[in-house]
Amino acid sequence: MTESGDSSTHLNSSSPTSLHRRRRRRRCLILGGACLLLLVVLGVVALVLYLTLLKARDPTIKLVAARVEGVSPRVTLPAFHIELNVTLELMVLVHNPNRAAFDHAEGDTALLYRGALVGDAVVEPGRIPPRGDAYVQLNLRVEADRLAAKLLSLVADVAAGEVAFDTSTRIPGRVTILAFIKRHAVASSECHVTFGVPDLKVRNQECRYETSL
Repeated sequence: MTESGDSSTHLNSSSPTSLHRRRRRRRCLILGGACLLLLVVLGVVALVLYLTLLKARDPTIKLVAARVEGVSPRVTLPAFHIELNVTLELMVLVHNPNRAAFDHAEGDTALLYRGALVGDAVVEPGRIPPRGDAYVQLNLRVEADRLAAKLLSLVADVAAGEVAFDTSTRIPGRVTILAFIKRHAVASSECHVTFGVPDLKVRNQECRYETSL
């Protein structure tokens, strides 16, 4: 009888303690689950905010028009002299898809003939508004003295009735988001422009656009 009474007393005394522990453990699990769910929700919100508002998107640069001005190249014989006085005029469009302005520093454009640098131009610094566009005029004058190494190729192209040039444009800048998040970007394009001789009409223009962040 004594042992039975002791056992009953032990069960009665331990049962509330065990129940309290189970309740406390359940509350801890619920609290931990709620905290984990809150972290997941905050992470999703932060990701959506980053993708829609904070992530700097690529500014793009696109050639919209090209023309050639000047005097058509001529070859004179028997002295074998070529006269060249042409300027390649390019109109490019820079588009900023970001919700913040794109501030670009001084850029540059190189004019190449069969890989040789024969002219260049400077892109003036500027500011493109959020989700806005800016047109940039580039005038690239062919410098005849730089063509000395490619003279025979130029004579052959003039005789064939077409002359092709390559242009490489680079515009560095940055996008500032929320006044303290700054992302640097460089928009660039490479174009191949072919014009006829002697009409100086652009017959073909192909471009490839790149942006690095």
